[in-house]
Amino acid sequence: MRPTPLRIAGCRLCAAALLALALASVPVAASRADDQNAALVEMQRKLDRSLVAIQALTERVRELETKQTANAPATVVASPAAASAPASVRLETVEQKIEQLEAGNARRSTDDTGLPLHGFADVGAGTHNPINPNLKGFNVGNLDLYLAPRLGDHTRALIEMNTEVGSEGPVSVDLERVQIGYQFGDGATVWMGRFHTPYGYVNTALHHGSWINNSLRRPKFLQFEDNGGILPAHTVGVWVSGAYHVGSDRLLYDVFTGNRQQIIGGELDMRSAGNTRGSLGGGGRIAYQFNAGSADGLTLGLHALSARVSDDTAQVDTTRVLVYGGYAVYDADRWENIAELFLFDDNDQTGGSGHHHSNAGFVQFGYRSSWGVPYGRYERTALDQSDGYFARQTSGASYHRVAVGVRFDIDPKSALKLELAKTQLTDRLRDQYDEGLVQYAIRF
Repeated sequence: MRPTPLRIAGCRLCAAALLALALASVPVAASRADDQNAALVEMQRKLDRSLVAIQALTERVRELETKQTANAPATVVASPAAASAPASVRLETVEQKIEQLEAGNARRSTDDTGLPLHGFADVGAGTHNPINPNLKGFNVGNLDLYLAPRLGDHTRALIEMNTEVGSEGPVSVDLERVQIGYQFGDGATVWMGRFHTPYGYVNTALHHGSWINNSLRRPKFLQFEDNGGILPAHTVGVWVSGAYHVGSDRLLYDVFTGNRQQIIGGELDMRSAGNTRGSLGGGGRIAYQFNAGSADGLTLGLHALSARVSDDTAQVDTTRVLVYGGYAVYDADRWENIAELFLFDDNDQTGGSGHHHSNAGFVQFGYRSSWGVPYGRYERTALDQSDGYFARQTSGASYHRVAVGVRFDIDPKSALKLELAKTQLTDRLRDQYDEGLVQYAIRF
């Protein structure tokens, strides 16, 4: 049966509709092309398929037009041509759009300008400041800005700058992380620069942005160095991290080395510019992550680090610090449970007081309900005050704390957190205080 003008026009309209459907899948991949190289490859594959479909449909339309011209009377030849004009125009328009998308994404794949800036901020109030308990009332927390540009197929970078308000009111800016890395694959990424020391779970998973953490704050002993932490939260050096698949599970590892820390003004300093003696510290972490079965969401790990830490006194006391322990995380759809343990075996290398043993740890349970995330935490330290490493730190006193709180997500980018806590100091200064805290945290 000969194709009629109506059938030819209908065929062309169907072709245009099929092309529109093919084109509709392109922007999804295109929107991801800036962030993921794999998405760009997928988009190119879809574009190639669309172009093949366009070519096949165009040839089919031309074939039908040829048959109609050969068989139809001269008086009706003009009609199909006129009816097919809109479909031809649509075909050309679709082809042009696909070509523009290809060119645009080719430019974006090599463009290193216009990097998006992301960040976090938080404000709050309380009967005690969450970091400086001697202060009360309203407080401004952190303004944390970061860039994570993907500079090529293998080159990675992370730059984080944090604005903090000190206990006396002045605002300071810290370059918290500046790390540049080369990714060989899932098995290994080598970073160099200033990074979060890989021990436990909290220090690398929950960084300076308060919005990330379901709880209102970190455990006291795991705070960052200038907020009262007793461990080197940052290292300036080299860090190798990676993962290997074991069936559906993963084996994770981290190995690092960097400048040894120094206690300056009662706080740990990671010596970002280098140190005078040039000695290094280092350590590592290994963990097994379950991704299937009844243990899905469970991660079990071990960690250790060692460094020779000196102070800024005239005699320059030095301690060989050795910290080791383990951690467990159960992060499932409903539960976020975290436990970490740190054991200290420190050796006084200048005072002759020998070895000193201390410990610190916490356990936290959180439940993701439909209305919020209630949580509870118990944290405790037992720090030997004859150990120069703790004696020379302003925050090196022992304590234990019980805290309960809740997080309400106001919208996808903001959260309101409430916490009640009771802290008891147990050695250097025997005291206790209760806290009622509120925090409003955002991301952007």
